[in-house]
Amino acid sequence: MFWGVLVAIGDVVTQQFVEKKGFSHNFSRTARMGVVGLIIGPILRTWYLTLDRIVPGAAKTAGFKKMLLDQSLFAPVMICFFFGVTETLAGKSLHNIKEMLQERYRDALITNYKIWPLAQTLNFTFVPIQHRVGFVQIVAIFWNAYMSWMANKPLSEPALNSVDSIQ
Repeated sequence: MFWGVLVAIGDVVTQQFVEKKGFSHNFSRTARMGVVGLIIGPILRTWYLTLDRIVPGAAKTAGFKKMLLDQSLFAPVMICFFFGVTETLAGKSLHNIKEMLQERYRDALITNYKIWPLAQTLNFTFVPIQHRVGFVQIVAIFWNAYMSWMANKPLSEPALNSVDSIQ
């Protein structure tokens, strides 16, 4: 439940401080983002338990190996999953989800690689397993704000190519 609250907080931060919505806050969007968090939280916990079975220990090399697995296997899938769930809960079609992924997935993944490798190396090396999801949730308030913004800003208008504009 805590994860759902933190994802919802990330959306509130986005709507109030990035989008400056004030009293026009979209509470149904915040609730949807909270549901996304409720779905993702248990997946994260299971992933961290799996990583500890695959790469036991908390030595620096084990922490680094866990981060590499996390960032090469899990992060790319979870970003796609996040956009898919967010758009599905918003009632979007498969076509809309595909457009969202084509436009935003790469940028989200690059931003992920600017934040999470260091955070996850620290997490896997120094944080006891029972506190790892909590540590990630603290870092994730800012990540969730970013992802909420990425998931909810309007898509770019499709560019007209020269053939379409002539016809």
